[in-house]
Formats: sequence, structure tokens, C-alpha cells
Amino acid sequence: MNKIKFDKLKAILNKDIGKVRINSNILSLFLKQLSLLTDSSVSLYDSLKIIIDQRLDKKLNKALVNVSLSLKNGDEAYEAFYKEEKSFGPIITSFIKSGDVSGNLSKILDELSTYMTEESKNKNKITEALIYPIILLFVTIGVVITILTKVMPTFIEVFEDSSKNLPLSTKILLTLGNFFNKNGINILLGFLFAIIIFYILRQKEEYKYKIDKFFFKSFVFRKFRVLNIEYQISSLLYILRIGDVDIVESINIIKKSFKNLYLREILSNVENSLKLGNNLSDSMGKENVFSKLFIAMIKVGEDSGDMAKSLEKTSTYYANEYIYRLKRISSLFEPFLIIFMAFVVGFVVFSVAIPMFDTVNTINF
Repeated sequence: MNKIKFDKLKAILNKDIGKVRINSNILSLFLKQLSLLTDSSVSLYDSLKIIIDQRLDKKLNKALVNVSLSLKNGDEAYEAFYKEEKSFGPIITSFIKSGDVSGNLSKILDELSTYMTEESKNKNKITEALIYPIILLFVTIGVVITILTKVMPTFIEVFEDSSKNLPLSTKILLTLGNFFNKNGINILLGFLFAIIIFYILRQKEEYKYKIDKFFFKSFVFRKFRVLNIEYQISSLLYILRIGDVDIVESINIIKKSFKNLYLREILSNVENSLKLGNNLSDSMGKENVFSKLFIAMIKVGEDSGDMAKSLEKTSTYYANEYIYRLKRISSLFEPFLIIFMAFVVGFVVFSVAIPMFDTVNTINF
């Protein structure tokens, strides 16, 4: 009995805390090493043992040990990695399956590693571009809340006792200050409640689909989102095409890489259209989602018979365009926030200073 309790306690203590998914940079390095080893005619099982011995990452090692055991027990590569999909993600397991079937595993893994490295760099660039505007936004919100809840209450009694007719801006500020002081906790609780409800709804597939569709079709940064999607599709499709993976299977694999259920439905429609004998450019064009340039580049690849080359150029173009537009939005957002912050502070100073000066002027010395 004590032995059973001890084993349960040990299992709890050894359980990973936090996210199960392995860091993308670690995954990129793992894929690069696995590609080099398999390309050197080292078996998949032996390749994994070599990588495990390097101890690149605790989560990676744990997943690879389980994959090795599955391979040893006679499972196919895809089956072994599929059992650890929570750690590797659906895209890697699907790519391993396609590479194993096509016989181009090392080439596909090498290109996928390169893509993940570039994707990680792009995310870092996005973070760098957005960090300053986000800080400014939070500072602006913090300044407004501080003024309304801490500064204004000190002037309320003075202004209320004054027989002077207060300016409209001062009345607005006093009203807002009173409102936030009386309802601040309720507003915060309401905001937290809304986040919790949103999270719960996202767990149900029916509501998640509706939410995903709403955000996908909303006009706010819609072109920017489509640009990012086209970059991802062209990059992943390029990797699969140079690995000689069937176009229908390629779209099916790419579909799994997206979390947005509405986008998955669009790609499912493209996949079904391909199964009916339509080409890729026509299938994507029917969905009225992708840009005319993207469809045209796909069409060029189909007409020339060299889809991989066309996709490579498309991927490079969209990667550069995506980062360029992001930095442009960021550069426009920064001065807007600074001007808005200056306007808020100026409005408060004006609203407080004018009645204060009027009150002082009425005092007889």
C-alpha cells in the first residue's frame, strides 16, 4: 500500500509543470540534427538515441525517449511521433509521415527546420516592433486611471464648494472620476469575467468556430492577417512539394498547422476541390480569401511546371512584405499614442488649472 502511494507521489513530482509543447528553437535544432543524421544513412532509431544523448532539452528528451520506445516496439515513424503530438505539434508529426512515405524525410526535415528558424526570427522581429507601442499603450491607460482615481478626488470638494460655473471639460473629468471611483472594482471584475467567458466558449468547437470566423473576417488588420497566412501556406507548401508530397496530402497537412477553425474549413474546401480534379489556383480562387497576387503566383507555378520554384519566390516575397508592413504599422502607431497621451495630459491640466485660477482670482487678500 505504501509502495503504491509512493509511486503516485513520485509520478506527481516528476510531472512537467507548464506547457507540454517544446520550444520552437529547440525543435528547429532537433529537426536539423535529425535531417543530417538520416541523410548520412543513420537509422531513425539510432539518430534519436544520438540526439537524446546530447540532452538538448528536458521536454525534448522525454518525448524522444517515448518515441524511441515506440519504434523499438515496432511502430512506424509517424505512429511513434503521433503518440507525442502534444510535444511536437501536428505539423511536425504530419511532415514526418509525408517524409517517411515519400522517401525524402531528411530533405523535408531540413527545409522544415529552416522554416521554423525563419519563423522564430520573424516572431522576434514582431516582438521588437510591437514592444514599444504596447508599453506606451499601457502607460497611457495607467496615466488616465491614476488621474481619474487619485488626482481628481483631491479637487472634487474644492470644485463642488465653488460657486463658480465650471468649464465643460472640468465637469466631464469630475463625472469620469466619480464613475471610476464608485465602479472601478465592478469594471475590473466585469472585464475579468468577460475574459473567463471568452476562454470557456473557446473550448467548445461550435463557439470556437464562430469566434474564429468573426476575427478572421473582421476588417481590423484583415489584409495583414491574410498576408501572414499566405506566407505560411507558400512556405509549407514549398517544403512539401520539394519532398514530392502529393498536392492533396500537402493541403491536408498544412490545414493542421492552423488553429483557426474557419481557416481550416477554407483549406478543407480547397482540398475537396482538388480531389474533384480542379487545380490549386482555381480551388483557392473560389474561396475569395486569398489575394490575386498569391493566386497568380500559384498559377505561374502550375503553368511553368515548376511549382517549387514559384512557391520559393512567393514565400520569400511574403516574408519580407509581412515584416515590412508590421514595422510600418508599428512606426505609425507610436506617434499616435504619444499624441494621444499628450492630449489626455493636456486635457486634464487644462480642466484642473482653469477653475483653480478662477478660484484664486476671486479670493480677496
